[in-house]
Amino acid sequence: MVEQLKLQWRELVKDADKRAVTAILFTTVAVALYFYFGIQDFFEKTFGARFSDPAELLYYKYIYHNFMAFFFFFLLSLPLSKLFLKQTMADVGLKFHYSKGTVIVMLLSLAVVPLLSLSTIGDKEMMTLYPLGGAKIFTSAGFFILYYVSYIAYYFGWEYLFRGFGFFSISGKYGPALAIAVTTMVSALIHSSIAGFGKPMSETLSAIVGGLIFGFTAYKTKSIYPSLLMHFILGFSLDLFSYFL
Repeated sequence: MVEQLKLQWRELVKDADKRAVTAILFTTVAVALYFYFGIQDFFEKTFGARFSDPAELLYYKYIYHNFMAFFFFFLLSLPLSKLFLKQTMADVGLKFHYSKGTVIVMLLSLAVVPLLSLSTIGDKEMMTLYPLGGAKIFTSAGFFILYYVSYIAYYFGWEYLFRGFGFFSISGKYGPALAIAVTTMVSALIHSSIAGFGKPMSETLSAIVGGLIFGFTAYKTKSIYPSLLMHFILGFSLDLFSYFL
């Protein structure tokens, strides 16, 4: 019986790529763990009674939410990537490849991406939802800096999982088109109510477009850093427009 199972398993995985299968399974586990133990709702249920100020609770639960994405999506993957899959920094998009095209993409993102955020001003759901951390962010320089440092950590974890470890591990054998499609599907669904986050439909649809753009950018630049910059600027400018306009 055991030998038969071994033979069936070998038959099942003989044409599979170890890196791609590992990346897809890790993404599934990491997102599940993040949803149950890393998001703001878990923080509120666990530590909420310690806060008497609702604005302070809102602020810190998103600080937690942001840093936990860095932990579950990036740090948790390192043993798999380094020890099991033997991947280098370049293999998962963590090496910055200097080229004229990469620099142009990053400079354009500084000018174009805020305009995309500005287009959400007419969306009441988006304007009400953001900034996620609430008005506390803008009450002092310390609160502002801590929040956006956590935001960078969040986007780093996110881009590493989907446009780094996930994308490059899948595309190695199956090509960039499938890798972009798979990572876009998962990342877009996380933005939706299907995953329990309850984001507006406009954000979910934008996440599909964004996944395609960010995935293609990672493919062309061989790095997560241009898409990381674009994603952070998108979120940062959306917060500013939502709060001040």
